[in-house]
Amino acid sequence: MSTPPGGTSRNVRALEAVPAGAFDELLALYRDLDDHLARVGVKCRVCGRCCDFARNDYRLYASFLEFALVARGHGQPRLGPSGCCGFLVEGSCSIHPVRPLGCRTFFCDRAHKPREQDTCHAFQQRLRALTDRHGLAWDYSPFFGRVH
Repeated sequence: MSTPPGGTSRNVRALEAVPAGAFDELLALYRDLDDHLARVGVKCRVCGRCCDFARNDYRLYASFLEFALVARGHGQPRLGPSGCCGFLVEGSCSIHPVRPLGCRTFFCDRAHKPREQDTCHAFQQRLRALTDRHGLAWDYSPFFGRVH
């Protein structure tokens, strides 16, 4: 594996240690979440609002497995100078299919805000079980600025 943009050889070794089956399972978990959200009427409008961390005054957390999925294909996650996600390109998420759970469960529609936390927790528990099944340490920490 070549060093991803913004990565280090240490990062590359950590990414290489992730079993391929773990990524497949993570993507299946994301599909289950997307199906669940569709059933309850939550739809991502791909507006980029969830990508503006300064405006929303929040911090995105992700598991190492989620971080690894993004980093292996798109490089080290980073914040831009304005406080927006570095993957926000021309107002749209450039990593939408592999965006972390925290992005997927940030509901722009205020009508769905009450179920946001419960949904996130339910799928986070499944994510932790997936991580355990693949023998990976549970590391749920800030998505940006993480060093592995």
